[in-house]
Amino acid sequence: MKDVALALIRRGERWFLQRRAPSNPVLPGLWEFPGGKCEAGEMPPQTLARELREETGMLLQGAQPWPVLEGSVNLHPFLVEVEGDPRTELAWGWFTVREMLRLPIPPRNRALIERIQSHRNLGSSQLI
Repeated sequence: MKDVALALIRRGERWFLQRRAPSNPVLPGLWEFPGGKCEAGEMPPQTLARELREETGMLLQGAQPWPVLEGSVNLHPFLVEVEGDPRTELAWGWFTVREMLRLPIPPRNRALIERIQSHRNLGSSQLI
């Protein structure tokens, strides 16, 4: 079973997403939260810091774990605080929940966006 750490980065009412390269054999051209697979012996928080640095050039300042989305690949989402601005060759942007739901997004990322939306609609600032 594979484990993947995902960074949910928010600035105000906007969330950071990046677009996978159209040439990527896995989910080409889809928009997603940054993150990646845990390497051997690596725990999801370690993966999160490494992947953020590698994929976006941003440094992890703090991370609040969200419930794991279990499946053939376990997704470990974290609400994170970062230092710096994105530096990546991939297309990226800051999107509202409504804007994110209109983008082509992997189904499991969509489930996270819907979770964000449902907590927002309930007036929850915790988002968990």
